Amino acid sequence: MTLPVYRQNLDQAPRPVAVLAKSCAATDHIPLHIHRRGQLLHATSGIMRVETEHAAWILPPAQAIWLPPQLPHQVTMRSKVEMRTVYIDEALCRSLPGQPVFAEISGLLRELILALLDEPPDYDENDRGGDIARLILTELARLAERRHAVPVPTDGRALRVVRALMDDPGIDRDLDGWADQAGASRRTLARLFRQETGLSFAEWRARLRAIEGLARLSDGASVAETAAAVGYASASAFTAMIRRTLGQPPRALNRHLGER
Repeated sequence: MTLPVYRQNLDQAPRPVAVLAKSCAATDHIPLHIHRRGQLLHATSGIMRVETEHAAWILPPAQAIWLPPQLPHQVTMRSKVEMRTVYIDEALCRSLPGQPVFAEISGLLRELILALLDEPPDYDENDRGGDIARLILTELARLAERRHAVPVPTDGRALRVVRALMDDPGIDRDLDGWADQAGASRRTLARLFRQETGLSFAEWRARLRAIEGLARLSDGASVAETAAAVGYASASAFTAMIRRTLGQPPRALNRHLGER
């Protein structure tokens, strides 16, 4: 299957490091595509979901994802998003990770991206623009991965369940109910989740809800609002689920919550 190359103008930018600022509506979806360049994707506001064949990441403003060149992916906006993207020429990606990396974006890197946006596309590589680009590359090499991916199955029956829950994690339906929608028996669906994600259905759904919840909290939602949105009747039950699923309470997992 041949996938479209999006933002071809930046894949063919006149400089090896290029940046893009884009506003997206809450309903926007960028279908499966590739970039010839490596891509760092983050938002200054709003939440988006980035998916590859085997995993999904939910990105609040404090987080970014590095995607190596030629990796098929799609992006779904979970709210109104102010997106910032850095494109890195393939030749410079050899010293960068060869797989997706979900990481907290540093204040320095965020400011460097904004600074490069102020430069012309054909900035002088021996002047300010070139200095900023080199610093961006230095910061990219220091990304510290956070293992907050949601595994995605490839079997169509399990994938139908996963897509529905990623769009609305708060759906209150047990495995028997999902089995009817997926066109598989309860036993088959349970086996597919375990084989293709490494998690039971209940574990997978808790992980999705925990990561979705952290993203909503980071974007400014209250604990009570977030708990209700991801299917929990109380803030305490939601907090306990995050601690149980990810090993720490929300404030320990996201320092930006403590800052607020």
